[in-house]
Amino acid sequence: MKKKLQKGMCLSLALILGFQGWTVEACSAFIIGKGLTEDGSTLYGRTEDYPFPVEINGEVVTGYHNKNFIVTPAQTYSEKDMIEDESNGFSYPRQAQEYKYISAPDASRGTGEGVYDAHGFNEHGVSMSATVSASPNEKVLAVDPLVKDGLAEAIMTSLILPRVKTAREGIEYVAKVIDEKGSSEGNIIVIADQNELWYMEILSGHQYVAIKFPEDKYAVFPNTYFLGHVDLTDKENVIASKDVEKVAKEADSYKEVDGKFHIAKSYGPESYHDGDRSRVYAGIKLLDPEANVNYDDETFDLLRSPSDPNKKFTVKDAMAIQRNRFEHLPEFKPNDLLPRNEKGRRGSGDAKEEAVYKYPLGNENVIDAHIYQIKPELPKAFGGIVWLNLGTSRNNPYIPFYGNITETYEAFHPQTLEYDKASWYWVAKHIDEMTMAHPDIFGSDTLKYFQELEEEMIALQAEQDKHYATANLSAEEASKAVTEDGLKRSEELFTKMQALEKEMMAKLPKEEDKKDSQDQTAADDAPKAESNAYTLLILGAVAIAGLLGYYIFKKKGQD
Repeated sequence: MKKKLQKGMCLSLALILGFQGWTVEACSAFIIGKGLTEDGSTLYGRTEDYPFPVEINGEVVTGYHNKNFIVTPAQTYSEKDMIEDESNGFSYPRQAQEYKYISAPDASRGTGEGVYDAHGFNEHGVSMSATVSASPNEKVLAVDPLVKDGLAEAIMTSLILPRVKTAREGIEYVAKVIDEKGSSEGNIIVIADQNELWYMEILSGHQYVAIKFPEDKYAVFPNTYFLGHVDLTDKENVIASKDVEKVAKEADSYKEVDGKFHIAKSYGPESYHDGDRSRVYAGIKLLDPEANVNYDDETFDLLRSPSDPNKKFTVKDAMAIQRNRFEHLPEFKPNDLLPRNEKGRRGSGDAKEEAVYKYPLGNENVIDAHIYQIKPELPKAFGGIVWLNLGTSRNNPYIPFYGNITETYEAFHPQTLEYDKASWYWVAKHIDEMTMAHPDIFGSDTLKYFQELEEEMIALQAEQDKHYATANLSAEEASKAVTEDGLKRSEELFTKMQALEKEMMAKLPKEEDKKDSQDQTAADDAPKAESNAYTLLILGAVAIAGLLGYYIFKKKGQD
């Protein structure tokens, strides 16, 4: 999750809300080792949430933040060239030769907010997802504080992917930078190649622990730390800062379980926030309904084995995780179904009623969901497949791309900060909004439609994987072929999305249709995200309060 407030409007609204009852939830991730999948591929992924308030047509909402999907070509740099993080001032020397990579950055990059490349593949088949935010406890931060201009989520993918040839090199590079420059945030990252996957927790300003993820385990992890005891002497499978135990002891936050140092208990909060608890519990029970866990358990183990040793997972299971809205847990309801009050907070005013509403994995704040399917049989340069879902995951389609594409479809490029009918993200966002606003009209039809298309794409993708695993193509020939296919598939799917958007708008009630279409035709338009002059005026009047509000947000932001 991004640990920043959108400039101007968002900060002002946050001040108006005063963070009273305003819950900020964020990214969720999962890993499924290749020993647990039907086809022997490793699966991992993350939903990127944007829970910051913005004002749309007079209403305070969340989850509005355009994303792109692009290719950054290989680059050559001189000794004086630096990579800089516009969000916090971090800088680091460029590498003489940096590799090509694909990624999903924020459309707002270049405005001072940061790049937030989020995830991607590089030309050596290394993939990365960064990050799931996590908050170190106050005792730890008193001893090893975060570094204001240290390594942050906003620049992490842009820094690491162009420089490494293996997953382990990626983790070692992150560790090197933190040793030298410190970290400005608590974070969790995943880096993988065709041989192994690494899971890393950045625990404070200079402390971290990473493990080579076991092939026979799965994990679900939202915004807090989950590592238990780790054998810090196992240099083959563990990469850790040298003072990780020492800092915990100096901070008087050192804790043991069964006589062994427990990382999450030592560096994380005293207990899980409810938004974290709801997502990890839902994810575990979705993958393993017979799992021996309870909602109010003190801790949830990171490394898990299915209750059924014969259970095998597929990419459809991964999609189900990122769309899950407690369908398998009837005792809970998604909290984005609650009405918003005039301040934008969701709630009914009845504490007992609200208690059954929990934060789901597939929520209204998702702006990018991605699943990485790493297949060892593919040529190394392919890396694997990324199943990309730009927009809100609950009612939008996943589309697959190989890691060695050299171009992406034009609908992934618009950097518009308001609705654009030529933008994949904005069309997807609009489709989801209509679906959720009018359950009486659309029900589950939108999701069913896209799932049918996904069934076709999954079958076609399996055929292509078999073809490219044995095709005798040069790297250039392979890249050209998969790029052409990706462009064609993207155009076909986007055309279907645009057609669906028009069909859905035609079914809206007349007054809603008029409001939704603004001043253009109902077939082409949708809500615009515009800044509010009154909001900006408040921002100037409460600048000092803004600093205080931002401080509170940084400390309490993950939930």
